[in-house]
Amino acid sequence: SMKPTGRLIVFKLAKTNDRVALNRFCRRFYGYLDHSHNHKYRYQRKGFLDDFPHLKLQSGVIVVRKQNTRAILSFLKEYNSEIFMRDIILTKRDLKLLGMESP
Repeated sequence: SMKPTGRLIVFKLAKTNDRVALNRFCRRFYGYLDHSHNHKYRYQRKGFLDDFPHLKLQSGVIVVRKQNTRAILSFLKEYNSEIFMRDIILTKRDLKLLGMESP
């Protein structure tokens, strides 16, 4: 039978982005921990990626469902990212984390 596949996306932001832009990208893409009231409260602010089931293997390396590739690529392209993609075979754990388990 066909093994279930996902999409591996490896990206590197263009050198033309300065530190401020890189920081803004990370916050917009991955979300961030927000502190308020003298660090009394902490909120996890959602990032763009949180709208899609994903595995973050390390910075700039993610695995997503194939049908979500286009949306994610268009976001990355706003930052002139170098992008490398491959289809990969998913493990049982990957399937669970991506919400793709077969009943």
